[in-house]
Amino acid sequence: MQFAEVAVDFPDDHSRTFTYSCPEDLAVAAGDLVWVPFGPRTLQGVVFELSDSASTDIDNIRPITARTLDGPFIAEHLLLVARWVAEYYRTTLFVACSLLLPPGASSRLRTWLSPGVGEASERWNDLSRRERQAVDYVLKSGRAPKSRVARRLGIGGSPVVDRLIRQGVLHSESEWEKPRVTPVYTNRIELAASEVDVAQLIELESERKRPRRVELLRWFGSGKVAKTKTSLNKQFGGAAVKWAFDESHLRIRKIRRDRDPLADYFFQQEFGHSPTSSQKTAIDVIVTQILAIKPSVDPSERKFLLHGVTGSGKTEVYLQAIEACIAAGKRAIFLVPEIALTPQTLQRIASRFPGKVGVLHSGLTIGQRYDQWWRVKNGDFPIVLGSRGAIFAPLENPGLIVIDEEHEWTYKQGDQAPRYRAGAVAERISEGTGAALVLGSATPDIASYRSSKTGNYTLLELPQRIGAGSNTGDPGAARTLAKIEIVDMREERADGNFEMLSRRLIELMRETLLEGGKVILFLNRRGSASFIQCTECGKVRQCRRCDTALTFHRDSDDLRAQKGRLVCHYCNYSVRAGSECPTCGGKQMRRSAPGTQMAVETVRQYFAGIEVVRWDSDSAKTAVDHQRIMDKFVKSEASVLVGTQMIAKGLDIPSVTLVGVISADTGLAVPDFRAGERAFQILAQVVGRSGRGAWDGRAIIQTFNPEHYAIQAAADQDYELFYDTEISLRASQVNPPFTSMIKLMHSAGNADVAKLEAERFAKELNEARESHGETGIEVIGPTPAYPLKVRNMYRWQILLKGSRPERLLEIVPAGSLWSVDVDPASLG
Repeated sequence: MQFAEVAVDFPDDHSRTFTYSCPEDLAVAAGDLVWVPFGPRTLQGVVFELSDSASTDIDNIRPITARTLDGPFIAEHLLLVARWVAEYYRTTLFVACSLLLPPGASSRLRTWLSPGVGEASERWNDLSRRERQAVDYVLKSGRAPKSRVARRLGIGGSPVVDRLIRQGVLHSESEWEKPRVTPVYTNRIELAASEVDVAQLIELESERKRPRRVELLRWFGSGKVAKTKTSLNKQFGGAAVKWAFDESHLRIRKIRRDRDPLADYFFQQEFGHSPTSSQKTAIDVIVTQILAIKPSVDPSERKFLLHGVTGSGKTEVYLQAIEACIAAGKRAIFLVPEIALTPQTLQRIASRFPGKVGVLHSGLTIGQRYDQWWRVKNGDFPIVLGSRGAIFAPLENPGLIVIDEEHEWTYKQGDQAPRYRAGAVAERISEGTGAALVLGSATPDIASYRSSKTGNYTLLELPQRIGAGSNTGDPGAARTLAKIEIVDMREERADGNFEMLSRRLIELMRETLLEGGKVILFLNRRGSASFIQCTECGKVRQCRRCDTALTFHRDSDDLRAQKGRLVCHYCNYSVRAGSECPTCGGKQMRRSAPGTQMAVETVRQYFAGIEVVRWDSDSAKTAVDHQRIMDKFVKSEASVLVGTQMIAKGLDIPSVTLVGVISADTGLAVPDFRAGERAFQILAQVVGRSGRGAWDGRAIIQTFNPEHYAIQAAADQDYELFYDTEISLRASQVNPPFTSMIKLMHSAGNADVAKLEAERFAKELNEARESHGETGIEVIGPTPAYPLKVRNMYRWQILLKGSRPERLLEIVPAGSLWSVDVDPASLG
């Protein structure tokens, strides 16, 4: 008998497996998705290991109930990655495996309740109030899910329902939930007869004077196929079609239809460019590791940090490394931080490798993700392009992993477990498979750059821009970086200019537009204003479900449209913007801290007739929207693009010659030790969008804090200067990368309950810290999260800080009431 170690889909404080026996008629393999009995329920699980012996008493081992077809789904090297994800990010093995399963694969056995025959009426007087409540709900519904009935009863509802089932008052039956997504098939009508038979049939039917049958046979004999009988009936008549099917001359075949997200794209073949000396050096070092027969024993020799200024040609290095990788019969993963970048990156990579690129990101429909996942697993695509989750693509024999703009916080999943970081997962895949790992950025993450300084990564530098030459006219000359000016907005205010655009920025915009160039204005705020404030009582309009200010959104970008809505950017609560203050009834409501909509209005006021494009998460919600806005700005007469963070991430638009940062101070006051790093990165990235074509670029940074080291370093485009300052601050405050952090978050609908639970757990952690000698771990908090209230839930957090903070959670498990975020991207 064979035994399987199965990771079961149920909440657990430990990343463990359970032993089950494998029925002889069930061919089970590691990586399979199976159903197993677990207590009184049947749950899904993933098979991790198979063995011929069991570690527990065989008499107590239960058999696997069923196996999902088309498995195994998870390759052996990815099972090892899942085990590491579960242990490091403190989640269950099944939750870690859910990242590796095809979309819609996991399903549950749902139990339905119906009234027992005669039992409810006969025993009604013997039932308690809660039992009557459950029975009454089922009687009214006729049939209801067991989980819903239990939830309606509140705490302790499940035992009540189970008791009613045992007594026969309620009848239960279980059904497998239908898969959320399945393959799509289309019908194809084709000839069933051979060519010889068709020729003989045509001759025979011609002699019989059956012209419609002859026409039908000749039509199919020419290699054509049909989709429906209706179309054939119209073309050849119902009698001829019926005859062909009755005589088995035609047959219907079901053909799987691919929901291809690239079906509407056209890619013209492109070829590699001649690399510069710096590019060639980087390419040669990376390709050497890809082609190595035996991967280097030293992991640092397989991991590279490609640090190149904006416009230095990092993408060309990636593409030539990928070319060598797939030529060697290996596979490649290419990650980008946002789906907004996917269309532009897709254009470059798919034009170089037509028909070889699969796409995996959240902007696809679930059907498209399902089909792309299976085509990747079946080996149809040697290259996978996608955002964070594509790191778990089911690739066999990976030879290269590229993470572009590796500094971006979007590579960290923070909204649900497992709260993994794509870069850390990529390191594990690289170590397990020998694949080369390349991180690329003009503004690397502080931890990544320090790793290259300490020898954990190999540092590759691209110090100069490439392009069509500078204003010297030499096409081979290195391009200069954009010329950047800092505008002190305090002086603008002192001179009486209270507009959002400085006089210098307006002057340069006018010059750029007259010269035929394009302008990008960056503002890290959506909407028309960041908040609405009453000038009489000073009250800021806030979301009733969250502890945050509501943002004003005009109904359109039309200046004449005065009506709008106030929207919460956390829970999406919205309310019509009234003229009166709801607190004091005051009439004077002031809009403060302008957003993207107001920026668009301001540009139109100064430059009448100029087409302005807005790009933020309100105007672009899908990958199609991002592509549409990009095409509109690049290919049309639109001259000004106003946008938020997404315009700062890797966009390459040669016609842009001026970038204006409307407010460089946004984010500097956020209560997070990474605030300076985030500000520098986004400023350096956004000014790097200027001057990437044949003309020199310029940029304006508007700020009320021009002396800040992050703003100064961004204006000088000096990463080393910023790094030296930032790493010194981190060392003095003992913040990452000199220590590790875990953020614990608790949410409750009652403010007092949330606070009391946070205080209780913090006390328990501090007591365990002292009693177990873990004084090297610092327990910070509890503190209210920022914002405190989100979606009617009050949130409190505790930070664990030290070289091994997870050791405290091994002593005092967090439990189901707390979320655990290892290496959090944000402390807010």
